[in-house]
Amino acid sequence: MPGKLLVVSILLLFIMACSSSKKIQKARSLTVNGESGSATVSLQWIPPGNFQMGSPAGEPGHKQDESPLRKIKISKGFWMSTTEVTIGQWKAVMGETLHDHVIKLLNDESVYTFGTQQKKLREFMNFNKEDPDKIFGNDNDSVAMYLVSWTDAMNFCARLTQLEKDKGSLPEGYKYTLPTEAQWEYACRAGTQTATFAGPIEANARTSSVLDRIAWYSGNNAVGYTGKKLGNTGAGPRNAGEKEANAWGLKDMPGNIWEWCRDWYGPYNEKELNDPVGPDKGTGRVNRGGSWGSGPLSERSASRASNPPAEKSAWRGFRVVLSIL
Repeated sequence: MPGKLLVVSILLLFIMACSSSKKIQKARSLTVNGESGSATVSLQWIPPGNFQMGSPAGEPGHKQDESPLRKIKISKGFWMSTTEVTIGQWKAVMGETLHDHVIKLLNDESVYTFGTQQKKLREFMNFNKEDPDKIFGNDNDSVAMYLVSWTDAMNFCARLTQLEKDKGSLPEGYKYTLPTEAQWEYACRAGTQTATFAGPIEANARTSSVLDRIAWYSGNNAVGYTGKKLGNTGAGPRNAGEKEANAWGLKDMPGNIWEWCRDWYGPYNEKELNDPVGPDKGTGRVNRGGSWGSGPLSERSASRASNPPAEKSAWRGFRVVLSIL
């Protein structure tokens, strides 16, 4: 009898382990059929857990705003899009092409707050209203969507939430939104603690063999690039998902496009250790991950940036999470 109980116990443990493994690998997708085209948004399950957020002082590229190192708890799992939102996904969900989006922003007469300045967007960004082609590169459906503000990104999330709600497939209590800064870094690291999920980066290096495998950045952005180049850079945003994924199946976490996060930018709060959401107010929203134009040290998992939420840049886009709010 004890032997049978032992066998049953081992079997149950095996079943539980398999079930747990399946949860970590769980993926979901949503296909959107819009007037401007169809697209599928694929997401990977990110399990709850703990991690060290920030970087040690000895890490090449370390900045003061990445301190102090804090042990953060992510108490609830969430889904995160496998890549940045693409132009094709934007078209399907929002019903406009990148070109239409650019014409709209160039003709926007609204005045926005950029730190201490009050300006029209095209004035702040030094965009020429009469030369829309100058401010964007390739616009095929697979390219990561860019030239979007933080507000644009949140509007996309709200629209996506409503579309899946209308289909009756939205998990109860969940909404599409931007990741918190803590969720972003946790998902980017995928259990690692080195400068990138693929390993460390050398100080003062212009190129990195580690980054070449996982990111588009300043050291490789012209390699194999074809099509419309952005300004005088010789390159531009790339097709999403061309580089190696991390252990949780996420691609382009470092590089290609800086990604908006939900938080206001500010110093880390040493007391906010469980599901931190950042300051209550601020002048800039966090963005993470570096871009095709960034140097190697900006591609680190801990690297942070802040920009006015109204800003629209060819170096900035976003990815979504499906999360309990």
